[in-house]
Amino acid sequence: MRPLRGERGIALLLVIWLLVILAALAAEMAMSARGDIGAVRNFKEGREAYYLARAGAQMAFAELLEDFDYVYAKEGQNILGRAGDDLKEAEFAPRLVKFGGGLVSYVITDENAKLNLNALARDEAGLRRLFATLFPDGIEGADTAIDGILDWADADDYHRANGAESDYYQTLKPPYKAKNGDFDSVAELRRVKGVSPKMFDVLEKVLTVYSAGALNLNTASPEALLASGMPPNQVDGIMDARSHNAVPDPNGKSDTFAIVATGRFEGSALTHSVRAVVRKTAARRLTLLDWTDDYYEPPIPKKEPVISPRR
Repeated sequence: MRPLRGERGIALLLVIWLLVILAALAAEMAMSARGDIGAVRNFKEGREAYYLARAGAQMAFAELLEDFDYVYAKEGQNILGRAGDDLKEAEFAPRLVKFGGGLVSYVITDENAKLNLNALARDEAGLRRLFATLFPDGIEGADTAIDGILDWADADDYHRANGAESDYYQTLKPPYKAKNGDFDSVAELRRVKGVSPKMFDVLEKVLTVYSAGALNLNTASPEALLASGMPPNQVDGIMDARSHNAVPDPNGKSDTFAIVATGRFEGSALTHSVRAVVRKTAARRLTLLDWTDDYYEPPIPKKEPVISPRR
């Protein structure tokens, strides 16, 4: 029996729909394959960027292992100095290096240029002076933040008038307890009652938990110097000396440094940054105080060098 025309039409439609479905499946498989290839490429470039960043950290370590007598600031940059150096001819190091098919950049900053947060957390007068210096026009919630910092670090569970202890922090979501001890990092301030993001953005620039010595007058910012209790006229003198290529304190020592190194495979938009804090404990020895594999907010240096290598 010969098939009817209608049956032939239905068969044709079925074939067409089958071809459409097969084409859709093929397109989906192609897109999935492209996605897999992209994921593999991103993973590969991400790992390359990570190891480039680690290489940048090692470059920074090598600089800090060189001999130097003091550290001083010039044009917003910290420079390793030795007695007899001509400050007008400061040796600047390249901070963007082509290396292993990628790009490495790194920044070294002086932790001895900052005030110790844990010392201030046990010194109410010093803490209030810090806030008065950094926020000369005042800032809403300052008393709450100051009392909150003091309560966070003290060993008891009795809160000050505007402060807080564990009974307050336990009501938050998620709940946590007051530290009742030293801050482990400046970032921990974000957990303290009253410390707003606006406050934190200012405080983190002048605070550290790593430096145990005196401020280095050659590198500290005017705000840090004033907050330390130094008279304004003395601070002005220090900043004027720096502007004229002079070292205010040839005996000013720095031994603790923070390093942020960023790697990027050439031609890729992916970057990876690591952060290290090190202390120079001997002429040719560095002690690692902190390491962050995934530094979430890498600074982009506006100038190439921060500390120059010694040859």
